[in-house]
Amino acid sequence: MRKNVKNNNKKRKLRKDIWVIGLFALSFLFFTGTRVGLKSYNITLQMKEQELASQVNVKQEAVSELETEVNNLQNKTRLLGMLDSSVKDNQNNIYIMETK
Repeated sequence: MRKNVKNNNKKRKLRKDIWVIGLFALSFLFFTGTRVGLKSYNITLQMKEQELASQVNVKQEAVSELETEVNNLQNKTRLLGMLDSSVKDNQNNIYIMETK
């Protein structure tokens, strides 16, 4: 009778050990899978961030070019130069256009 009890205890302990090893293996696989998944997702996000940063730089350059162009167009000497002699500057404030 004692031999049977010892064998049952060994079988129970062996079953518990198998469960523990199985759970450990399963948790290790889950950990490895999530780690690889998160790293690949992080790489994807970094690539997207770089792409968006380059687009922002292109837009900022376009905006600065447009600002420069607007500033040039606001310059009254440039405007008067384009109109030749048909416009005269009177007291630096009033512009008189002559019609022919």
